Amino acid sequence: MKQNILEELVATLKQLSYDDPVIAVAGSHAKGQADSLSDIDLFLFFRNPKPYEDRKRILQTFSDDRTQPWITENFDYPWGGSADFTYQGIPVETTVRLIPEAERIAADCLEGEFSIIPQTWTSNGYYTYIYLSEFSFLKPLYDPQGFLSKYRKMVEVYPPKLKRSILRCFLQRAGTWIGNFHYKTAAAREDSLFVAPIVIHTLMDMIQIIFALNERYYPGDKKLDQALKSLAYCPAQLLENLDFLLTLSQDTARYQQQMKLLTAIYQELTQKCALVGI
Repeated sequence: MKQNILEELVATLKQLSYDDPVIAVAGSHAKGQADSLSDIDLFLFFRNPKPYEDRKRILQTFSDDRTQPWITENFDYPWGGSADFTYQGIPVETTVRLIPEAERIAADCLEGEFSIIPQTWTSNGYYTYIYLSEFSFLKPLYDPQGFLSKYRKMVEVYPPKLKRSILRCFLQRAGTWIGNFHYKTAAAREDSLFVAPIVIHTLMDMIQIIFALNERYYPGDKKLDQALKSLAYCPAQLLENLDFLLTLSQDTARYQQQMKLLTAIYQELTQKCALVGI
């Protein structure tokens, strides 16, 4: 990505606020993994954003001809808003947050308090502690007050209260179907639409436990298999059988084997959690 494109984006996005916003790059460009197909992922943090119609007009003028920006009117709790558009043929995806709300959520998560909010675009719910993960990898493009620098420093060490809260919460969630007779009956009946959600939700709950045990922030739902392989600890039975666990086959024997694997992985995670007092 050319430096002048970033500079032009920053100059325009600054106009969306009455005072200095915070602008950061995320995604593949922040991680050094961008290629010719990568879009540009940006984060905007506002204290005093301009009205919706003003923001819409500015981005409509700036974006490519014959394209229509997608701009949300509000900044709904907790994920904020969006300001997505195309510039010089490159899709620009912008997450917009209000600074006071971001500060409140971050403070709660550092104390081990978080929410899991159902959403259609994430399979297991939106975890509010993703805010701390974002602070750990966002790269500032414009941060005159040092907002991101402050929070990057605060999240350098994985919060011990958050670790304990995640382990307690997701160990309970992941154990919901372990040994449950409804799960056993569904497997025997080859009831795929009942079994499949059990497996995926149990796996996703276990993954939260695994990241917390490693004291690594959950990076989001994309490319999770790669992220799991990079961890110092991940149950071998999970890594070695991930494709099998995600296979839908309407075969009783396979479903029962999936159940045995999930039970074994859960037991291993339970033992690991016990070692840290959970």
